[in-house]
Amino acid sequence: MMGRRKSEVIKTFTLTLAAILVMFVILFPVYYIFTVSISPQGSIATTHLNLIPKNVTLEPYREVLFGLGGQRISENFTGILEGNAVLENGKLYVKDGTLSGKVKYGPFTGIEFSVPVKDIQFTVPANQKTSGQLTAKVHGLFILTRIGQKNTIGFGIIRNVIMTSGKIDGTPVSGPMVRYVVIMNKGRVTLTTVGKFVNSVFFGYLKNSIILATLTVVLSLIFVIPAAYAFSRMKFFGREHVLYFYLMFTQVAGGLGIAGLIALYGMLVKLGLYNKLPVLSFIYAAGSVPFNTWLLKGYVDSISPDFDEAALVDGAGYLQIIRYVLLPMALPGIATVAIFAFIGGWTEFILASLLLNQGNQPLSVWIYTLMGGIGRGIQWNYFGAAALLFALPVFVVFMLAQNYIRSGLTIGGLKE
Repeated sequence: MMGRRKSEVIKTFTLTLAAILVMFVILFPVYYIFTVSISPQGSIATTHLNLIPKNVTLEPYREVLFGLGGQRISENFTGILEGNAVLENGKLYVKDGTLSGKVKYGPFTGIEFSVPVKDIQFTVPANQKTSGQLTAKVHGLFILTRIGQKNTIGFGIIRNVIMTSGKIDGTPVSGPMVRYVVIMNKGRVTLTTVGKFVNSVFFGYLKNSIILATLTVVLSLIFVIPAAYAFSRMKFFGREHVLYFYLMFTQVAGGLGIAGLIALYGMLVKLGLYNKLPVLSFIYAAGSVPFNTWLLKGYVDSISPDFDEAALVDGAGYLQIIRYVLLPMALPGIATVAIFAFIGGWTEFILASLLLNQGNQPLSVWIYTLMGGIGRGIQWNYFGAAALLFALPVFVVFMLAQNYIRSGLTIGGLKE
């Protein structure tokens, strides 16, 4: 008896240890990318594997959420140019001055900056000759790649500066443009509260991902629920084979993926549907219909047909049966289908990169573009923070719907 109990204890301990080892292997990449995301950039360019990070920082997450990391600001600005200037021979020379401006995002001011300028030149239509203090209104393109310490401009460029109106000691002047002004470790820049958020490219791509995944879920449920009910309850020619053939065909046809992508791209361009988020959601939903219909059909099969017959006796139609009988009773199966459709729309990369331009691309494509400079040029801590933030919604959805998923995947295999 003692020997048997000891054997069971050893067996339990061994299985538990094996399970812990397997979980460690599975979760180690997640842990490692988390340690990378909270490490300074300089500490990553090393051959040492640091399992416990040193000099922990949340700066990569701040850069992902509030911008200025991994991406540059490139927006139009309006401002004022002031300084000592000389006008002669159709040229306006600003010897020493200050260029101050504002960058707006919609109706809100996102950035305010003030930059010292020296020896910049405008071409002006006037042939007069004068000198003195210049005050002029200008606009152009403001590009900021890095902010230095204490809100100084670490590096930036002001391009295509156009003088809309100006005066030198009361003499009106105007000019087309100055090509560019390079800013390095000089001037000051201030991001407004709104500017910090709107500047971040993360939220723009996040919005696209949410729209894409949400539409995919809605469209999938619209097609899958009636189809699952029809295959489960109704009798028609080929019912036993159509769904399984469709399911198998969509899996086997994966070998024709490249040809299918070319044909799909050509059709969407010809129909004028290229770069449309709703169109891509239809494609995602269509691809998920066979498997999700098969999955939900298995769950509907476990619900007794007596409920349908009772509703029919009471005068209910098929749509009413689906709405008032099937939906409440098949909620775990429907939730499971919705989760799979959401994950498919959230994580898909190939079609999104092929059929959408940059402005409409989701987070999955944006994260891939962060690896554009393979090697030491990648900001790995920034990439790690972005990757974990991208995975966070999927994790949250799983945690909130785990009970539905568990019952949706198991009860569907049982019949009363």
